[in-house]
Amino acid sequence: MKEEQERGITLIALVITIVILIILATVTLNVVLGEGGLIDRAQEGKQLTEQAQTDEQEELTGAEEYINGILVGIGNQNPPEEKSEVAEAIENGKKYTDTTPIKDDLENTVYIPGGFHLATDSGTKVEEGIVIEDDNGNQFVWIPTGTYNVTTEVDKDGTQDGKLTNELTRRAWADENEEAEPTPVNGDEAIAGQYAVENHEYYYGEGDSRSCTIVGGTNSIDAFLSRAKPVSEGGRGGFYIGRYEQGTGNVCKAGANPYELLTRDEAKQQAEAMYNGQSDIKATSQLISSYAWDTALNFICQTNEEGYLLATTTDDNYGNIGTYNKTQTGGYPADCYSNIYDFLGNCLEWTTEYSSNLSFDNFPCVSRGGNYGYNYAAFRGYYYTGFGDTYISFRSQLYINPES
Repeated sequence: MKEEQERGITLIALVITIVILIILATVTLNVVLGEGGLIDRAQEGKQLTEQAQTDEQEELTGAEEYINGILVGIGNQNPPEEKSEVAEAIENGKKYTDTTPIKDDLENTVYIPGGFHLATDSGTKVEEGIVIEDDNGNQFVWIPTGTYNVTTEVDKDGTQDGKLTNELTRRAWADENEEAEPTPVNGDEAIAGQYAVENHEYYYGEGDSRSCTIVGGTNSIDAFLSRAKPVSEGGRGGFYIGRYEQGTGNVCKAGANPYELLTRDEAKQQAEAMYNGQSDIKATSQLISSYAWDTALNFICQTNEEGYLLATTTDDNYGNIGTYNKTQTGGYPADCYSNIYDFLGNCLEWTTEYSSNLSFDNFPCVSRGGNYGYNYAAFRGYYYTGFGDTYISFRSQLYINPES
């Protein structure tokens, strides 16, 4: 009996154990395999881990690209260009008390005379025309002599060495509308005019009393040549000419009426009086000489695309030539080359050159340039001393005083 009871207990226990195991198995399966179970959670965890890794990699890649972008930007960023002394002087409007050499963008030396500052619209390279201005707004442009530095666009002499040479000399030019480099003339020697044979038309330099002023025993033309010659020869390497034809009131500004009806001697007196007695101005003004005219015209032809045609053209597209309509100074925009106005046209301009015309001894004085009637920039004309007309004006030249 007792044995049968023990067997019954054992079976009941076994059944209970099996039931409990089934229940535990069911619970376990639900925990592991059911919705939100361990496998789902493991899978979700895997996905979250992979997404986190992806997000982290994207952030790292973005950070790397950002840093590389900054580094590349820094590498490609050029340091600010250092301004030349000329550019700085234009910007700050500095007025020079003493004559001062300063460098342009191409390392050319330009002398700024005491009493002047750089004009706001001045070029920053010699080839562009560096313009000085006095307190009254009168303006002058630097003309280099000797060898000077230029950009590759201007360097068209065949050397491609970044340099051009502009000799301080008188020149014999081609006839109108012919494009050719002029022939340098030795000093004050004669230049044959267009009608030299039949009219004995010859032009001479400034080496006589009709052209020169003697101040303190110094010949005015010799003083100019001494200061204006190349640095290699002991000079300043350049000089200045009026940016415009001289206007009434003895001014060199845009928008003035050009002088007219002045004789050559009156023009010479006006030019010399412009800065006479002004101790703060460290430059001497004179009526433009044939040396200065030819050297300035050669500079214009060297530094402009049209070349030597500018010296001989009678086409009014280049200047106020043949229009029969005189304008104010600077009033013809086409006639601006290397920052110099009115050089090709508008009015003829008196110079200190003279002509020993054997047929007309009373025609000694020479005018240059084209005008609103006719002629061309390299043109030479001769008139008697007391002659004046509406189509003849003048232009001044400046040289740096020897003591400055």
